[in-house]
Amino acid sequence: MLRLALILAVLVALGGLAVGHFVAKPKVDELKGNLDSTTQSLQQTTEERNTAQTEAKNQKALAETVSRQLTDTKGLLEAASTDAQQQRGRADRLQTELTKVTKERNEAQQGIAAWNVLGLQPGQVAQLQADLKKASEDRDNYAAQEKIFVRNIDQLKTRLDRYEGGTEKPVEMPGLKGKIMAVDPQWNFVILDVGESQGAKERGVVMVRRGDKLIGKARIVTVEPSRSIANLLPGWKQADIGVEVGDVVLY
Repeated sequence: MLRLALILAVLVALGGLAVGHFVAKPKVDELKGNLDSTTQSLQQTTEERNTAQTEAKNQKALAETVSRQLTDTKGLLEAASTDAQQQRGRADRLQTELTKVTKERNEAQQGIAAWNVLGLQPGQVAQLQADLKKASEDRDNYAAQEKIFVRNIDQLKTRLDRYEGGTEKPVEMPGLKGKIMAVDPQWNFVILDVGESQGAKERGVVMVRRGDKLIGKARIVTVEPSRSIANLLPGWKQADIGVEVGDVVLY
């Protein structure tokens, strides 16, 4: 009888082990799978966060670079304008001196005609001619310099127009559509997520929309393969609505 009881106890124990194996093991496996999935998801989230932080730093650095370029361009334009004004002043003075020398030459020639009768020395006439030639050369040199400064000013104005917008015929960019990635409210420019690959072109004008509402326009000034920089046009700025990251831009 005791032996039978022992056999029954052993069988019960073995049954318990079997039930534990077939019932508990799937639960353990399921928990382990959930743990692995959660760990992988956490790693992916961490990588995405790090990528987003890196991109934000790059966008900030790009915005700061563009701000410095705009400041430098304005400084160059102001310096060139000042130099051009000085050159014009010098050219005007030279023109006045040339007019004076020309008048003196004419008077001298009249005098020479009169003094020839008295035997005027040729060296005196030669000196007057040399003075007139030098004045003419100086005037031509300063006139050439003035042309160079005027050309430089035009080039700088063209560069400045790239940042502040001009009045030439708009560039066509059919089908262009993107979003604003970054906004610089100090210099009124934005960074777009469309570039040369998507059809963006320098001097092209895009509309800025939020939902069904037009909130502004911007002119593209710099184009890269997959993004571009555009200046917000002052005439289209809404007093009560500011352009924000995520706003849609389209041609």
